[in-house]
Amino acid sequence: MAKMPDMSFFGKTRELLYLQSYIKINDNSSALVENCRQILECTDVCVRLLTSSFEIEIWGSRLMVSSFAENSVEINGTIEQVRLISRSMRRDSNDIGQH
Repeated sequence: MAKMPDMSFFGKTRELLYLQSYIKINDNSSALVENCRQILECTDVCVRLLTSSFEIEIWGSRLMVSSFAENSVEINGTIEQVRLISRSMRRDSNDIGQH
């Protein structure tokens, strides 16, 4: 009999409450990020977004946020790179040398 993978209570809760973020990229011209908590930075070359688990960096040219409603963000322009930074890794790197 196959063993079911263990999932923590918080992991299951996140899944059931749709707290996970979704990114939909159309060609290199637009991206839709669902379950976004905050826009951290918005310039014509970089858009930084905060989600529950990641900081998302979208790099390109002529970038602009065309919509921010109901925790969804739409970015238009020429997308060249998408970078995901784990929030737990960011906290760990910020804590180095402070103990």
